[in-house]
Amino acid sequence: MNRSRTLGEQLRRLRLSADLTLEALAERSGVSVRTIGDVERGVSVAPHRRTIDALARGLRLGPSDRESLLRESRARRAVPAQGPRASAVAPHRVWDFSGREREIAEITSFLSPSGEGRVAPVVISGLAGIGKTTTALEAIHRLEHPHRPVLFLDLDGLSSSPLTPIQVVGALLRQVPGLGEAVPRTLDDAVLRWRAVTAEQAVTVLLDNADSERQVRPVLTLGTDSAVVITSRRALAGLEGVRRITLGPLRPEESVELLAKIIPADQREAGDLRELAELSSHVPLAMRIAGNRIASTPAVHAGDFSARIRSAENRFRMLVAGDLAVEAAFTLSYEDLEPAVATLFRAISVLDAGTFDARIAAATLASPVSTGAVEDWLDELTDLGLLEARGGNRYHLHDLVRLFAGSRRVAADDADGAPGATRARRDRLRHWLLGSLERAGAWFEPERSPTGAGPAGVTFADAEAADAWIRLEEHHWWPAMQAAAKAGEHALVVDVADAMHWFSELWAEWGHWTEFFGLAVDSSRALGDERLEAMHLGYLVWATVVESSDRVEGLRLARLAVTAAEASGDHQQLGWANFYLSWMLKENGLDGSLAACRTALLQFGLAGDSEGTTSAASLLGDLARATGHHQLALDEYRAAYDQVHAGAPVFTRAMTLLVSTLHYRMSEALVALDRPAEAIDAADRAIAIAEEVRGLTLVRMSLRARAIAHLAKGDGQRARTDIERALEGLDVTSTTGVNTAFRDTLLPLLDEAARTVGGGGTSSSVRTR
Repeated sequence: MNRSRTLGEQLRRLRLSADLTLEALAERSGVSVRTIGDVERGVSVAPHRRTIDALARGLRLGPSDRESLLRESRARRAVPAQGPRASAVAPHRVWDFSGREREIAEITSFLSPSGEGRVAPVVISGLAGIGKTTTALEAIHRLEHPHRPVLFLDLDGLSSSPLTPIQVVGALLRQVPGLGEAVPRTLDDAVLRWRAVTAEQAVTVLLDNADSERQVRPVLTLGTDSAVVITSRRALAGLEGVRRITLGPLRPEESVELLAKIIPADQREAGDLRELAELSSHVPLAMRIAGNRIASTPAVHAGDFSARIRSAENRFRMLVAGDLAVEAAFTLSYEDLEPAVATLFRAISVLDAGTFDARIAAATLASPVSTGAVEDWLDELTDLGLLEARGGNRYHLHDLVRLFAGSRRVAADDADGAPGATRARRDRLRHWLLGSLERAGAWFEPERSPTGAGPAGVTFADAEAADAWIRLEEHHWWPAMQAAAKAGEHALVVDVADAMHWFSELWAEWGHWTEFFGLAVDSSRALGDERLEAMHLGYLVWATVVESSDRVEGLRLARLAVTAAEASGDHQQLGWANFYLSWMLKENGLDGSLAACRTALLQFGLAGDSEGTTSAASLLGDLARATGHHQLALDEYRAAYDQVHAGAPVFTRAMTLLVSTLHYRMSEALVALDRPAEAIDAADRAIAIAEEVRGLTLVRMSLRARAIAHLAKGDGQRARTDIERALEGLDVTSTTGVNTAFRDTLLPLLDEAARTVGGGGTSSSVRTR
């Protein structure tokens, strides 16, 4: 009788019949050369179904040959492995172990008897190549148990047939001195024997590379004085009563320390190691491979090696040294994914940076999938160490893993005959992000309804949720906005920028509004729309002054806005353009500000724009204050306030913000009129209203105004409290104009408050601020 061909023999025959090399089949199928070679040589006798499916697609097999491969794979998977195949010889303790001091301290404290009962097992999980085994060995070595036997077993968790529970217990029993080779034949007998043995003699057990809870549970029945450490790419969340350590990348200083131990001093310069660590994503395996490659070739310099792996296409090709390869380590985890999870893993590689949630992850998929299903798949990726959970249902993809997932995405798209799929995926994600941003901004823009669904993206239940999303996802939507402008999606750019106009006042400290509205100005011009050009030039005036304090440039932009508005003939934009012109003429100390402001009021009236009318009325008060007419300024602010309440009993969020601004301005005018008590009352109202709409910048400005009023009354203690509160949350390293202005005014006030508390009296300069 002829022997049937093995899976490997069948695959090799089919590959040669198709006249394909290993490399050619790998390129077609997306399966690594190493994996294909392992199958053909019989090293991998039962690869996952998706691997067989990918190979069948790459070979362009008909139904008969495809089913033959699948049948042989299923048959091999059904045959239980015999004997203790996995290694029972512990890897050596690495001489150059670096970092992980905090984690080592935790592990050793968990494994040290405390007199409160049994020692809880420790599970160490994390990404492939992150150093789980080396960390476990280092921690066990540092335990103060010199005479306790250490039992090591590789559970072969990433193979097609990991060790069974009885094989695990049997292999450990064989390592116990004096027991010989006789091992019980059933799992129950083996567990009873294991309990008896470890009750007589305490042991330390390292179970490496575990696949599942089922594999290790019988081992955890050992005596109370013994210790167990388990390493796994999976979190093994089903184990009860264990202590958990999740390893992430090394900290930057630890990475430099590791590389310095591996790379000779004459092959590196200051700064080389930091760059090499960054390019290796601070993953120990990647750094060890890079360091070994450099150290093994004296003519190679660390800086030269870094230059070669900067490009993504070279990264994995270069991070190979002997039998160590970063890509191969990741492949083992990837091939353990279910098809839907693997699809998501490939898809999220288009997310360029930062953390993300399930909604954004779902937006990377070609077909709609429920957020709940995506959350489950993200948890599976986290459980396998391919994704890092960051809390608050946020996830992070490390750079090396992103490159790996991206390479698999490209291979899968090519195999499916869809080489343009990546671009389409990025387009969908961009439109989803900007659609969501428009819906979020609509909660703050008076002329938009925020409750309806947009063409893409998500909607938000309220303004607070919208505000939180905008700030949290900025690292996603801001690159999307830039990409949209570059792609020529001008209508989308100007629409989103307009939706964000009033919100920008609430987040003046962001620091990129000049670029943001600059994109909208360029898009407006590309569309040939003077009304839109005038609108976004006005927004750009505000951003320029707030972020760089460049009032000369602000004046130039305001004049351009007037020109564009006149060409459009739009009353509303004529109002806003003249408003910005009036403001800039005032700030530059030039004539014409009052006339421009009155023109703005006229045009706003013709347009029926209540927000514009209130803004221009407030500016009239500012013009009066600028010329020292503080009573006139106060009268203008109060007239504007009365007009608002007479004409707009139902406030938009924008109008609420303007009312808060009027109270803040009144407070400043009242201090100048030497009426500090009234000024404090006005500032109180400004703060309360600004807090209601989350106008943090206006809250800080109003706190400053109230502090000045307290100082005018000689109350340094209350002034100091307000100033310190205004400084809370202010980025002291930011060079944004608004932050610089706060620092320049608040810090001297803090000194003034300290002198007043100390009995130094009230500075007359404070009264005229």
